[in-house]
Amino acid sequence: MKIVHMADSHLGFTSYSRVDKHGRNVVEGLFYQGFEQAVAKIIEINPDAVVHSGDVFHHVRPGIRPLYNFKVGLEKLQKAGIPVIIISGNHDSPKSFVGTSPFVIYQGMKGVHISRKYEYEFFEEGDYKFHCIPFCLDSSDYTTQFSKIEMSGKDVLVMHGLVESLRNRKLHTVGEHEINDSLLKKDFDYIALGHYHAQARIATNAWYSGSIEYFNFGEARDKKGLLLVELETGEVKPIEVRPRYMADLEPLDCSGLSTEDISERLMELCDPEVIKDKIVRVNLTNVDRSAYKNVNQASINRLISPALYLKVKVDFADEKESRDRKPIDRFSLQSEFEKFMEAEASRGRIPKAIKEDVVAYGSDLVKKAVSSGNTEALDAPQQAKPPQL
Repeated sequence: MKIVHMADSHLGFTSYSRVDKHGRNVVEGLFYQGFEQAVAKIIEINPDAVVHSGDVFHHVRPGIRPLYNFKVGLEKLQKAGIPVIIISGNHDSPKSFVGTSPFVIYQGMKGVHISRKYEYEFFEEGDYKFHCIPFCLDSSDYTTQFSKIEMSGKDVLVMHGLVESLRNRKLHTVGEHEINDSLLKKDFDYIALGHYHAQARIATNAWYSGSIEYFNFGEARDKKGLLLVELETGEVKPIEVRPRYMADLEPLDCSGLSTEDISERLMELCDPEVIKDKIVRVNLTNVDRSAYKNVNQASINRLISPALYLKVKVDFADEKESRDRKPIDRFSLQSEFEKFMEAEASRGRIPKAIKEDVVAYGSDLVKKAVSSGNTEALDAPQQAKPPQL
């Protein structure tokens, strides 16, 4: 049996501020175009089934455009006689039982199987059993739902989440759950995963198909597209849907460059033929602040107009010097803070009953503040609340 594995369409995604003549976000339209091309490619391949591993939509309450574009795609696959198995992901699942899934409007379509109810269910296509575990409300639920699986001898597992071995690649999105590596059993003929946006083989039989589209410059070098899977042999073949349209250019060292030099280098990098219809980031390092201040921004803006979006990221030389300074000794600063609080408590300024809570809370803030100074990012815990005096 031959299947196409896809995931993370994120229909309805908007970004990068560029709009068309009707005021519609250009990137949103690009995603619909990519989904249409993916459907055309699938029909051309003519597999026995399509598996979508979650995050069809970018929002749990998608607008008319994403709902309609997905419906058109399903109808084309339906007309071609290609069954579709879909699970909901963290983006397109309500985060409580009170909400209504956007997939309810597609229920009942012939040949379209949708798992969206926070619990395990299976669908049978051909000789295979597709075991589906959609987004669950709690990360502990995945193991519980997995235990309900009864193997048939010809089995495909479909899940959405980040496997433990990729936890350093978290997307930090709402409802992002980790999948325990122990669930990636060798007994399955294939495991179709969604959530991680790059194509990646996680185990002998487990793959992320990745997304078709590019979301940020961290994905600029990722391989994108579909996966064609031969279930009998386990062969997996990447299928490109569209040319790469995002570029994160190699950093350009601007040490010693004048205003004219920087302008000239920017114009070389932003060749209209190179950046046309692309999302591009130009990275300038060791830039003299006064030299860059005099760069003619108007001429640069006219130059980059062929691009879908172009960002110039500037790393000023004086900022680098600041970052290179010796970091603050966090342990010394925490110790001084604790001594200060002990002294305040001894003077009766802090009630004894909450002294330990106050010291612990304050020490944690000091630690976070120092880390912020060293990494340029303060990420104070959202759950933490100061003790009430």
